[in-house]
Amino acid sequence: METFSTDALPVPYSALVELGLSEEEITKAIESRPLVVACQASERERAWFSVEAANRAILAIESFRHTKGRWGGKPLKLAPWQIVWIIAPVFGWLYFDHELGRDVRVVRSAWIEIPRKAGKSTLSSGIGLALLLADRETGAEVYAAAGSLPQAERVFEDAKRMALTSRAVRGRVETLRGLIRVPRTGGIFRALSRIAETAHGLNVSGAIVDEVHVHKRRDLIDAIETGTGARDQPLIVFITTADEGTEGSIYDEKHTYTRRCSENIVSDPAHYGVIWAADESDDPYAESTWRKANPGLGVSPSLAYMRREAAKARSMPSYFPTFLRLSLNRRVRSSTRWLPLELWDRNAGPVDDKRFRKRRAWGGVDLSAVSDLSAWVLAVESRAPDTELEIIARFWLPEERLADLEQQLQVPLSQWVADGFLTLTEGDAIDYGAIERQIIEDCRRLDVMRVSYDRMFAGQLVQRIQTKTRGVDVVPVAQTYLGMSPGSKELERLLREGRIRHGGNPVLRWHAACVEVFRDQTDNIRPVKPNRGTSSARIDGIAAAVMAMDGYLRRPLKRPRASSA
Repeated sequence: METFSTDALPVPYSALVELGLSEEEITKAIESRPLVVACQASERERAWFSVEAANRAILAIESFRHTKGRWGGKPLKLAPWQIVWIIAPVFGWLYFDHELGRDVRVVRSAWIEIPRKAGKSTLSSGIGLALLLADRETGAEVYAAAGSLPQAERVFEDAKRMALTSRAVRGRVETLRGLIRVPRTGGIFRALSRIAETAHGLNVSGAIVDEVHVHKRRDLIDAIETGTGARDQPLIVFITTADEGTEGSIYDEKHTYTRRCSENIVSDPAHYGVIWAADESDDPYAESTWRKANPGLGVSPSLAYMRREAAKARSMPSYFPTFLRLSLNRRVRSSTRWLPLELWDRNAGPVDDKRFRKRRAWGGVDLSAVSDLSAWVLAVESRAPDTELEIIARFWLPEERLADLEQQLQVPLSQWVADGFLTLTEGDAIDYGAIERQIIEDCRRLDVMRVSYDRMFAGQLVQRIQTKTRGVDVVPVAQTYLGMSPGSKELERLLREGRIRHGGNPVLRWHAACVEVFRDQTDNIRPVKPNRGTSSARIDGIAAAVMAMDGYLRRPLKRPRASSA
């Protein structure tokens, strides 16, 4: 007996029973209902649901085996939620095309948005092979597309291994580098990257577009979509995790379109979409929220994995947006407040740079373009117990900009000038010469091992420093994830372990209060200014400190002195 309303399902309940799902499995699938469901296929004129077509796709996918991890070598068994919310509605809805004289698929594009570790790659590979081998398409052309060729090849290589380990398939296909070919039908499965020049002219019957949020340009996706015109029932499957809330991207366009279809603002029976995600009001640390966003929770991802990620997000504020986006599929900017002031203030300890003579030190310089703050920060080797480094921070500002910036930034610049924390230079443009003289003086007074800088504005100043300081390495630091992450993580480590002193410099404290970080998918971080639509925040001192830390990390270790005989 049917327990749930068919309104909760994208396909008829009776059809799911015919597909072999039990009432308990259907119930669990309904409990895993996506946050957003865009399904208008049944509204297509002359549309009907074919159990045979849906079952053909299910059997094709389940004929393969897992190729990685703890399930490697085991049969690929689709979960009830995958059948109910993805495979059955995408492949099962047909309509009779009078021009062709036969039934064809209603759905031509499918948007599947789900958190990380939900088995996207395996499902993508299975769907791609089903489109190649079980879609009754002569000369099928199926493509795995992504923002980069290595990423596209991950889906393709998984499909290749599936094909080679399937008894039913391996005798039917030829596998070449970057290509699976079906000699009998002329079908091919190939990986494509974002380089769209090679994509135009394709005759696409099927495509898997992976991780749409990393696509910076739309040309490859446009080439694939426009390449389907000669096919009777092409299918493009977009399968992705949420982005960082970037407006105007190709991800934003497709995501918004799916939501508009789900709200019946747009009528498009050929577009099907499901989005699993947590609501903004949901407790991100509650298991019920994890389950809401992750229909496969307990299998993929595991509860242990989610607990680790949640614990990491609790202990590291900078990781929290990453946890929301990748584990709960919440669209959120990847930047967040990086250094809690409580943590910063715990490391204020006294610093008397007048006592420093010939101590090893590492510097970072962050110069303004013309008329803003510039910073020179030194990380000096400490002789105090339980302290690794002591920070000297120096700041400059054009004198004629003081009043305007004080009003704009709402910070006591004049007081900081009076207290000696901020130096004014003559005129309305920064005097690089004053900064240069201070850097050279510090290099001569201390044993400065390296001066790190941002290439943006440091050209001539760097050349003069190199000329006037002997034995000091002057090294650019790329303002990228890979360039800034090592120094950023070292600064955070020293703060958390209480092994650094910064003297409570108020200008540097202000920058610490402003700074946010972006975090990429490989856990690299990069300090950034808050995007508040204004220029009311500054982070120059922290950027310079991070570059100084980069030099410290790469320091030559002191050699122990040889004992005298």
